[in-house]
Amino acid sequence: MNDSFETVKEVAKDIKDAVGQAIEQGVQSVAGKTPTPPQTQQQQQQDQKELIRVRKWFKDLEQQTAEVRQENQQKEQQRLQARQQEKQQTVQKVQIQQVKTVKTPEEILRSQAERKAGKGVGG
Repeated sequence: MNDSFETVKEVAKDIKDAVGQAIEQGVQSVAGKTPTPPQTQQQQQQDQKELIRVRKWFKDLEQQTAEVRQENQQKEQQRLQARQQEKQQTVQKVQIQQVKTVKTPEEILRSQAERKAGKGVGG
């Protein structure tokens, strides 16, 4: 009974090895040959160059984004300043109008005198 178990183990091992070789051959045929050390080194160098290029691209993108944000902040600040100036000018105009419509005590006395004399409103 022990002999049959050992036989089954050997057959299973042989089948496992055969299946493993078939899978490896299939992968190699799909993926191509295993690269040589110089090919691997060349691929690593290309990967490093690509990584450097991508990092530079991200750094440039971050810088451009920061510049755009700064420009937008400046534009917003200018817009707010212009709005504040417009408000101040409007307030000044209203104050000037109010000053023009307010009569001085001399004007009040003169208009009262004119009314008494019959030169006033409606008269």
